[in-house]
Amino acid sequence: MSARPCSGKTVYSLNCYTCSLQTSNANCQTSTTCSSGAAYCQTIVGSASSGGISASVISKTCETSCTAGTYSVSGATATTSCCNTDLCNVSGGASIKANSAAIILALGSLLTILRSSVL
Repeated sequence: MSARPCSGKTVYSLNCYTCSLQTSNANCQTSTTCSSGAAYCQTIVGSASSGGISASVISKTCETSCTAGTYSVSGATATTSCCNTDLCNVSGGASIKANSAAIILALGSLLTILRSSVL
């Protein structure tokens, strides 16, 4: 955690890896000092397949709250994982909450583009 002075007291900020809609966990290794209100590192992994074509995306963020779980909609799956120690979201392991709709839409668009270019 990074220490920052605040009114004579030391405040510690969580450090998380962050990225947005990347196709590989290797592209999600940017260390970020979170805002003082962030208590969790969140990892969201979305995947979808259609007609033998599959796609996956990963996003990592600092969050004030986080609910772990797996959500499925029309052949797309999004998984949210949460942790609360510095750089704990290093892996692309299981990870969606409010951002699930955005990832599912992005995957749907990607699959539509891929299908139309294959056909």
